[in-house]
Amino acid sequence: MGHSAVIIGAGIGGLSTARSLKRHGWSVTVLEQAAALPTSGTMLGMWPAAMKALDDIGVDASRRTDGWAHIATGAGTRLWTPAGWPLVTAPGGADLNLVSRPALLAALARDIDVSFNTQVVDPGQLDDAELVVGADGTFSRTRQRMLGDRFRARPLGAVAWRGTVNGAVAEYGETWAPEALFGITPAGPHATNWYACIRADQTFNGPHLPHIVNHFGSWHRGVQELIDRIEEGAILHHGLFEAPKLPSYIIGKTALVGDAAHAMAPFLGRGACEAIVDGATLGRSVAQASSIEAGLAVFDKERRARTQRLVLASRLMGRFAMMDTGSGIRNAAVGTVGQLMKPRPRRDPTLRSH
Repeated sequence: MGHSAVIIGAGIGGLSTARSLKRHGWSVTVLEQAAALPTSGTMLGMWPAAMKALDDIGVDASRRTDGWAHIATGAGTRLWTPAGWPLVTAPGGADLNLVSRPALLAALARDIDVSFNTQVVDPGQLDDAELVVGADGTFSRTRQRMLGDRFRARPLGAVAWRGTVNGAVAEYGETWAPEALFGITPAGPHATNWYACIRADQTFNGPHLPHIVNHFGSWHRGVQELIDRIEEGAILHHGLFEAPKLPSYIIGKTALVGDAAHAMAPFLGRGACEAIVDGATLGRSVAQASSIEAGLAVFDKERRARTQRLVLASRLMGRFAMMDTGSGIRNAAVGTVGQLMKPRPRRDPTLRSH
């Protein structure tokens, strides 16, 4: 007899989990409060682990067409001061694989039945389900029901604007200043992503372009030229939050994935990637284990410590980027965050310390 699962949320984590479970023979019901998948959104960088997870859940190269791009990055990310002076070059790495959020969600949702306009006000209504997956985002009701009010998402004291403009630019990178930063990244051969962040305790009312000009319009030419291309209607604005360190991503037969488990600051660009890996890992874990509970325990062990280190690293990177200090401390900070991002080697259980 086949297994069945109910997934709350049709975002990246929920759909990745649905695909993974379905590939392992599960029957899946996905409940989504929105009326449809979004049709707009910025480009997302896909790290190697996320690309492998996409292959594992059936979103292989044949399904990476419109909305996907591969960018040769060359040197590492360049960092500047607002006056345009070089600050530091963060270490480079593999070339970038990019995908727009709508294209990624469309690829993940292919062959998955989603019940739209379905809000789960009380996840307790699903207690009879064989497996419940809370993929209901940063302000997850599932997390609140599992762990209580003290594990609500917490504000980071910062707000962000972001969007995409037409055309490429000469150089990509970030500009760091006390209490603010501005980033420019590729979005394929004919578009450019941008994001801006300042320390603030609350969001701003629109229109938003005047706020961006006020905070960043006097920065160096690269930032000014990007700002000149921004259209008001294409600006996204929101406060930044992160999930607290949870004691577990599972309770009974309920599991948390994506932002519901580990919402993080955007400064490392890892949130979407880790949600995909969550989904692939959960599906594989419950399929290979002797029971659902055992599989969920494997999922929790594989994903919790790793993603919680990334939550910390993302917060620290934002703090370092917007701190008022010299380049020497910034260089050390980038190195520290890099160490947090590295996977920790698994200990061979056959070895014993003497």
